[in-house]
Amino acid sequence: DCSYGGTNRSCREFFTPMGMEFTFCDFRDIDNIRKAIKPNTKLIFSETPANPVLSLCDIEEISKVAKEIGAYHVVDSTFATPVICRPL
Repeated sequence: DCSYGGTNRSCREFFTPMGMEFTFCDFRDIDNIRKAIKPNTKLIFSETPANPVLSLCDIEEISKVAKEIGAYHVVDSTFATPVICRPL
């Protein structure tokens, strides 16, 4: 259950009051992501390497899950930079 504090806080404090819902889960296991999906899931936001513990997730597999449910998959790879991580 690791995500950058600023992202986590923005979701909880800014977007939740606007009616958006968020589920946080450990992205290292794809089954955790599948279990967190709700009927209204529109976007899966992953971070790899995750800040601050640098855990990694499988971008390709998460993208497949997102595609299966018709959702977008956004990847924050700030630590890796486009030199190392090219999710597109």
